[in-house]
Amino acid sequence: MQTSDVLIVGGGSAGLTLALLLATGEHSQKLKITLLEQGPAPEPTAPQLQRVSALNQASKRLLTALGVWQGLTANPAYQQMDVWEADSFARIQFDAHSQNETELGWIVDNQQLCQQLYQRLKQYPQVQCLFGCSIQQINAGDEQNLVTLSDGTVLLAKLLVGADGAESKVRQSQQMPLAFWDYDHHALVAVIKTQQPHGQCARQVFLPTGPLALLPLSEPHLCSIVWSTSPEHAAQLLAIEEQQFNQALTAATQSALGVLQVQSARQKYPLKMRYATQWQQQQVVLVADAAHTIHPLAGQGMNLGLMDVAALAELINQQMAKNLPWVSQRMLRQYERWRKAEAQQLIAAMELFKRGFSLPSPLAKLVRAVGMKSTNQLPFLKQKIMAAALGNSGDLPLLARPVPVKD
Repeated sequence: MQTSDVLIVGGGSAGLTLALLLATGEHSQKLKITLLEQGPAPEPTAPQLQRVSALNQASKRLLTALGVWQGLTANPAYQQMDVWEADSFARIQFDAHSQNETELGWIVDNQQLCQQLYQRLKQYPQVQCLFGCSIQQINAGDEQNLVTLSDGTVLLAKLLVGADGAESKVRQSQQMPLAFWDYDHHALVAVIKTQQPHGQCARQVFLPTGPLALLPLSEPHLCSIVWSTSPEHAAQLLAIEEQQFNQALTAATQSALGVLQVQSARQKYPLKMRYATQWQQQQVVLVADAAHTIHPLAGQGMNLGLMDVAALAELINQQMAKNLPWVSQRMLRQYERWRKAEAQQLIAAMELFKRGFSLPSPLAKLVRAVGMKSTNQLPFLKQKIMAAALGNSGDLPLLARPVPVKD
């Protein structure tokens, strides 16, 4: 039997970040941590850019404090955002200069982020990482959690953290209630080449079938696309010949960057909203996609998950600093209240956007167009919107907060 203080199930960006936060915390360095992942270890390879995430300034501050950001090479910044509706005059634009910033965000390769987190994590002997392991059974208790692996290995830990994604086995084993609905969208992702340079501008066009995002990569003529559309349309886009796909993509973007050409394999995955109505039970707690998944149209999913683990690590450190039990029902409920509030706001906002842009009537289109045009002309309102998107407002964990400007 192997014992530890914290057992983190899931070796993606959220689980690895939590392990690193606890290993480097002022007080939590004393904890023995085990990280369990059914997939292989994320050893260094060249960035594939198949799955990327838009990270905001709060996430950058967190990853910089952990010494991870400095090792990322596939993290191009974007200085502008251009959002419009394909068949109306609805349009809104943002730029870093008007926000007194140098960047609005960064496009990060998910796999390289995990690689960098793991390389840092290997420096800390109090962390044990077990890859290629699957769980057979989870027995949660008021004092200890017992996890049995498929090979018969038994792991014992005081705190069990579910960071194992949307289909979380930890959440399912504890029968934590889940609210969900199908967005009836699949996201098609690929790397494309643009005829015109992207100019470090992130673009998103709302089509009658769903939003299409073009995220600028390091090379001036390469973008990563996330095309959200009906499952039937996504399957069609995946099946057609490359030339036909290029034509469809160029038409969908209204040739905003000229003729577009796909440069990688096309992949698709279903989009569903999931929200665990209970995030903690006994000594078990959920973080990131195990607790919530949202539509990618605003690119905030990864940011939300990283703030979850930063909040949990911060509360554990606070407990230890006060010589209080580092894990307790009171602390876990505090975490749940804190992060639920942030997740609920974002889920509601994404649903409002998605449903609002799915209304096809001429009146709805006019309302959207007038609303976006008016917002575009109101600097104060634009700044409020961007402050939230940039990760410069809201109830952020300490490591992710902006540095106060000195007079």
